[in-house]
Amino acid sequence: MSKQQFTADDTQEDHPDTNSADLNREELRAQIDILSEENDRLRNAYHHSKQKEYRYTAIGLVGIGLLCTVGAIIFPDSQQVLFALAGCGLFGAVLTYFLTPERVIPASVSERIYSAFALSNSSLSTELGLQDEAIYIPSSTSSVTSFADVRLFRPQHTEYQLPADDELTSTLVVTENELKHGLLLYPTGAALLQEFHHMTDEMPSEPGNLADQLTESLTQGFELVGAANADYVEGEDHVTISIAESSYGSVTRFDHPIPSFLATGFAVSMQTPISVETVEVEDDRFDYLITCTWSNA
Repeated sequence: MSKQQFTADDTQEDHPDTNSADLNREELRAQIDILSEENDRLRNAYHHSKQKEYRYTAIGLVGIGLLCTVGAIIFPDSQQVLFALAGCGLFGAVLTYFLTPERVIPASVSERIYSAFALSNSSLSTELGLQDEAIYIPSSTSSVTSFADVRLFRPQHTEYQLPADDELTSTLVVTENELKHGLLLYPTGAALLQEFHHMTDEMPSEPGNLADQLTESLTQGFELVGAANADYVEGEDHVTISIAESSYGSVTRFDHPIPSFLATGFAVSMQTPISVETVEVEDDRFDYLITCTWSNA
C-alpha cells in the first residue's frame, strides 16, 4: 500500500501539474489578446493623429480665408488683394480636407518590404553566378497592366549579348547562345513609371529634358529623395543624377526603386537598353551618384 502511494507521488513529481499548465496557457492567451488590442489601439491612434494634422491645416486655412474676408470689408482699398488671399485660403482648405489620405504608410515600412525583395534577388543572382551589371531593356511584349514594358537583365557572363525581343518573356534566359544566358525580371521602376505617366502628359525623348522631368518626379511626385540634380552634356551617351536623403536607404542595392525608375524611364522614352551604375559619395550636398548609360548597353 505504501509502495503504491510512493509510486503515485513520485509520478506526480515527474510531471507538471495539469491544472497549472492549463493556467499558464490561459495567461499567455490573455497576454496575447491584450498585446493585440494594444497594437490595434496604437495603430489607430497613429492613423488618427495623421488625420488630425490635415484637419488642423484645413481649419487654419479656413481661418486665414475668413480673416482676409473680414479685412477686405474693413479696408476697402485693399479688397482686391485680400479677397484673392481669402479665395486661396478657402480653396486650399477644401482641397486639404477632401484630399486627406485615408491611410498613411511610413517610409520605413515600405523600405523593409523592399529590403526583403532586394536580399532575395541578390542571393539568387549570387547562386546563379550572375554579373553585377544591370541592363534595363525595353520590350514590345505587353507587360501586366501596372508595369511598363521594360525588363531587367542580369547577364551570366562578363562578355554577354542581350536577349532578343521575343526572348524577353522568360525569367531564366537559357538559349543556344550561351552569351545570352541570364536572369530577366520586372524592375521595380516599371510600376513607378506607370504612376509617372498618370502625372504627366508625355515623356520627352531628349535625354536632358527627360532627366530633369524624372528627377523632379523623384522629389516632388514620389518624394523618394530629399534632393536630386541631373547632369547631362549634349551629345554624350550617359546622364548622371546626384541624389540626397533617399527614403529607401542605400541605392546601391539590387534594383533599388530610385535608379530603377530612372533607368526604366530612359529605356522607355529612348527605346534603347540602359545600363546603370550607382556609387556612394562623400559630399555635403549629395549621397549617391546614379549614371544611366545607353551606348555600352
